Amino acid sequence: MKVGLLTYYGDLNCGTSMQAFATLQALQKAYPNDEVEIIPFHGFKPRRKPYKTYSLKNIFYDIKRFKKYRDFTAQQLQVANDIIINNVEAALNYINSRHYDVIYVGADTLLELDHVPSDYDGISAYWLKDVNAKKVLIAASAKNVVFDKLSKKQQNDLKIAAGQFAHVGVRDRVTMALFKRVLDDDKKIEYIPDPTFTYQIDYSYIDSYLSNKGVSIPEKSVFVQFFSDDYWLDDVAKDLKRRGYTMVTNRGVSWSDIVLIDMSPLEQVGLYKYVSFVITHRFHDGVFCMKNHTPALIYVKSGKEFMTEYGESKHVSLLKDFGLYPQAFLGVLDSEEGLSDVWQSFQDVKNVFDEERIDEILRKNEKTYLEYLNVTTI
Repeated sequence: MKVGLLTYYGDLNCGTSMQAFATLQALQKAYPNDEVEIIPFHGFKPRRKPYKTYSLKNIFYDIKRFKKYRDFTAQQLQVANDIIINNVEAALNYINSRHYDVIYVGADTLLELDHVPSDYDGISAYWLKDVNAKKVLIAASAKNVVFDKLSKKQQNDLKIAAGQFAHVGVRDRVTMALFKRVLDDDKKIEYIPDPTFTYQIDYSYIDSYLSNKGVSIPEKSVFVQFFSDDYWLDDVAKDLKRRGYTMVTNRGVSWSDIVLIDMSPLEQVGLYKYVSFVITHRFHDGVFCMKNHTPALIYVKSGKEFMTEYGESKHVSLLKDFGLYPQAFLGVLDSEEGLSDVWQSFQDVKNVFDEERIDEILRKNEKTYLEYLNVTTI
C-alpha cells in the first residue's frame, strides 16, 4: 500500500520542519510494512530568505543554516526532487498521478487559503477535492479561513472537499468551528493535538552544537523569536538586561547577547531546555517549551491572525490546553491595547506553571494523537 503525507516542509522554519518530521515518523510506525512518503509537492514557493543583516559573519552563519535545513529535508524528511505547482488543477492531477491508497493532510496550516492565486475562485490543492484516495485530516489547521467571507463557489467547493475526508482531525478550535459550518455530522470532527507532541527530543544535537561553538547559556536567559520590525523588543530587552538576563536570539540585532543563527531544527528544539523563558510569536515554540518545562510568552502579530470575531488562534488554543491563558498570552501587536508587560506576564506565568500538570497534558496529547492515527489506518 502507498501512503502519502501532504504537509508543509522545506522552508527555514523549525516548527514547520519538525511537524513534518514528527508526522512522517508517526505514519511510518503506523504503516510499518507499507510505502510511506511526504508528497514532494508545494502549492507555492517555500520561504527561504536570509535574515536581514549587515554582518559578514552573520551572513556566513545564515548560509550554514540554509545547508542544515536542506540536509534535514533530504535526510530526515526523505524528500528529493520536489516540485512547485501553483495551478490548483495541475497540482491535483499531479497528486492523483502518484496513486496513493491513503493521503494524510497535516499538520500546520494546510487548509489556509492565503496562497491561492488571486484570480482563482476556488480552494487550494491541499483540500484534495476529488482526489482518488482515502483522505484523512490529521491535526490540520485552517488558520484564518472564515466561511462567511468566502465566495459562493469557494463555500461549495469547501463543503464538497470537507465531506470527502474519511476522518477529520483538527488542531485548533477555530478550525473545528469552520468544519462545524460545512459538515452535517459534528461527531466526525475530532480535536487532535499537534504531531510534535509525539516527538522525543534528542538533546545530543543541541549539546554538540553549543559545545562546538564554545557557548554556555547562562541560567538567567531569554530566547526570543521575533520579526525584523519588532522594535518594541528594544525596551523589553533593556529591561530584562537590567534584571540580569542574557538575550539569546537566532538572528542578530543590537540587543542580542548570544546569536545562534545556524541552528538546525533538531538543534533548536533542545535549546528551550536551557533558557529561563521564551518570547515568541510561533505556535511550535509553545509546544517545544512545554516539552522542555520552559515558560513561553506568546504574542500574535496581527488581529487577522488572532480572529477574535470568529474563534481563537492556534496560540490561544495551545495556552488554554495547558492552563496558561491568559497569563502567557502577551496579546495582539496591532491591537489598540497593545501587548502586556513582559516582566509582569512572566511573574504571572510562574505562579500557574505546574510541571506535573504539564507532563500529564503532554502524555495525554501524545496518546490522543497516536490513538487517532491508529483508528485511521487501513
